[in-house]
Amino acid sequence: MNVFQFVIAIVAIVIIGDVIKKWLTLREKREQRAAQAPDQNARLAAMEERIQTLERLVTDKKSHLKAEIDALK
Repeated sequence: MNVFQFVIAIVAIVIIGDVIKKWLTLREKREQRAAQAPDQNARLAAMEERIQTLERLVTDKKSHLKAEIDALK
């Protein structure tokens, strides 16, 4: 093998190594996101419940709203 072939082989090895490194990093990030998904789903459900409560408070009549607030005290 001559020098040119060695250079091409080294460049190919470096490129392949970089591709593998990036692939492993992406796979690790995907696994981390999958582990966080149940927690995020629980937070989302809690936020949806809070939004529904706020929407109900905004759309209810004032007299009904006042009675409900007094009941919470």
